[in-house]
Amino acid sequence: MATVTMTIEEYEALMALVRSNDTSLMTSPAEPVPSGKPKKRRKSKYKAELGRQLKMLKKKHPRTKVTALMKRAHRETRKALKR
Repeated sequence: MATVTMTIEEYEALMALVRSNDTSLMTSPAEPVPSGKPKKRRKSKYKAELGRQLKMLKKKHPRTKVTALMKRAHRETRKALKR
């Protein structure tokens, strides 16, 4: 870290410059503030069907591991979309 020394007058001038909020001194433009909620992405057909299949399987087999259910749901989803 570099050590910077300045007189009180220089410091006060620098602080006055910072407090003036002069945007012409900025080197990079300020980032725009996001307004409202972020836009949601549309669910794909596959993702919606996978959710339905997984929900049904969880209801039928509540104690089965999720990884096994996911494999079965994926298989069932492909079958359902193929029709």
